[in-house]
Amino acid sequence: MRDDFSNKTKEILAKRVGYLCSNPNCRKHTSGPNSDQNKAINIGIAAHITAASAGGARYDETLSSSERQSIENGIWLCSNCASLIDRDETGFTVDLINNWKDSTEKHLFDAIMGKTIKGKLPFLEADMLWDSISRNPIGYSEKNIEVFEQPIPVGTDLYQYWTLEWKLKLVIYNNSEVPAYNLELIEEKGSEFRYLEKLGKINNIKPFDNIELEAIYEREFHGTSSEADEELTSIPKDFTDKVLLLKYFNDDRDELITQVNFDTDRLINKKI
Repeated sequence: MRDDFSNKTKEILAKRVGYLCSNPNCRKHTSGPNSDQNKAINIGIAAHITAASAGGARYDETLSSSERQSIENGIWLCSNCASLIDRDETGFTVDLINNWKDSTEKHLFDAIMGKTIKGKLPFLEADMLWDSISRNPIGYSEKNIEVFEQPIPVGTDLYQYWTLEWKLKLVIYNNSEVPAYNLELIEEKGSEFRYLEKLGKINNIKPFDNIELEAIYEREFHGTSSEADEELTSIPKDFTDKVLLLKYFNDDRDELITQVNFDTDRLINKKI
């Protein structure tokens, strides 16, 4: 029988680290907005430091059931890191995992207290969430007369002119223990958004916080509905050469830049 955590224990573990993965080499955000306004995405797990049942990683038979269920035996991790520590219990010892937990909780506490962490620089990263992706017909194409026998059979996937539309949220994360100030977002290269929500005059991002900007991208397309659907990839195909620059400042007013490139299914962030 497993000694699982209560829902209350899981909630407190997550909140104590601001819903960040406690692995200091990861620190991924584990909670964020869903495309459904009434829902949130969660990829975090309240993982057991010593296993919840016999046969699990780092199982300690000397612990009582209540000790295995206690918050002292838990750590908040992203789903990837939670799987990782259970696949290699020799490499990920009880002491190491407890150090992760203590370190991350201390970083969050220091950030809340506004302590300046010398030598630390903010690092902003961008990600995209999708509200909707759609194709909107504008009109039928003369190509239908050229390629289909007349009369055109009912149910034929006809050639049309389409507007392909991506409604997105561009989320800027501060994945560091220090604040970032005066963010500026520049579409440096490639196809531009039709609409990109403007940043406010005050756009500082606190440690482990984020801001969301609404964005819309559109392009025209000529083809059948099935061909149009093939163009509606999660990241527009036109973005293969797109480059965004995030410019921001640290406490000493030094300018820092993150370059954002667009892969087929994810954004790649790099300090420059």
